[in-house]
Amino acid sequence: MNSIYKNLLLWCDDKISFLKRHNIKFQSGVAIIPPECIYTDIPRMVSTYQYRSDIPADLKAKSLLTYFTPDSGLWNRLFKIEDEIPTLLEYGGIAGFDLSPSLGMLRPRQKFSITINSVFNCYCALHGVKILPNARLGDMSTMSMSASIPDGVNFISSRLGCKRNGFKAFGRYQVKLLLQQIRPRILFIYGRVSLDEACDPINRYGIDIVCYPDRRSRVRNNAEIYAIVKRSHNKIVKIPFGEYLQGVQ
Repeated sequence: MNSIYKNLLLWCDDKISFLKRHNIKFQSGVAIIPPECIYTDIPRMVSTYQYRSDIPADLKAKSLLTYFTPDSGLWNRLFKIEDEIPTLLEYGGIAGFDLSPSLGMLRPRQKFSITINSVFNCYCALHGVKILPNARLGDMSTMSMSASIPDGVNFISSRLGCKRNGFKAFGRYQVKLLLQQIRPRILFIYGRVSLDEACDPINRYGIDIVCYPDRRSRVRNNAEIYAIVKRSHNKIVKIPFGEYLQGVQ
C-alpha cells in the first residue's frame, strides 16, 4: 500500500476514535459539528491558510482562514494538524477543510474526501477553533453528506474549483439545493458573484451574499469585499462591505 494512503487511514482511525470519545455524532459518514463550535460572525477578511499573513494582525480575531487550494497542497495539512491548531486559534476560525470531491470522481473517493473534511473540522472544533461550514460536495450522490451543516446556519462556498474544472453551472445548482435545504441568512462566497447570478438565489431564498476576493484578485486587481442584497422596491444591488456591516450591526 502506498505510504501516504496507509498514513491517511491511520490518521482517520486515530482522529475518528478521538471524536467518538468526545461524543461527536456521525451521520451519513459525516462528523457533525457541535452547534456551539460554529462560527456565527461576519468575517472581516477571508484568506487561505497558505497566505494567512495577508490578514493584518488587528483583524485576525475577526477573520477566517480557508483551505480553498488544490488537494496536492492539503495532504500535509492533515498530518500537521496538531502543530497548526495553535496558529488557527489566533484567527476567528476556519472555513472548513476542502479536499475536493467532484463530478467524475469515483463515488467512494468522493465520500472519503467529505468524511476527511468533516473529521478535520470537528477535531479542530474540539480544540477551540470555530468552524464556518463549507459547502463542499461532489455529485448528487453526496448531497446527504451535507448533514454537517445544521439548518439555518450560514455557510461558505468557493467559486474557484467549479469554474476551473468546467463545472460552474453544476456548482451553482448544487449551492441552490443547499440553500433550499439549510436556509441560511447569509451565503459567503470566496470569489466573485455577478448581480445576474445573485438575483435568483436572493429572490428565492431571501438571503444576502457576501463575496471575498481570492488572493489573485486582491493582489493583482485590488479587489475588495462586497455584498449583494435586496433593497427597497425589490432592487438587487452590490454595496461596499463596510456599508453592509453598518446595516447588519
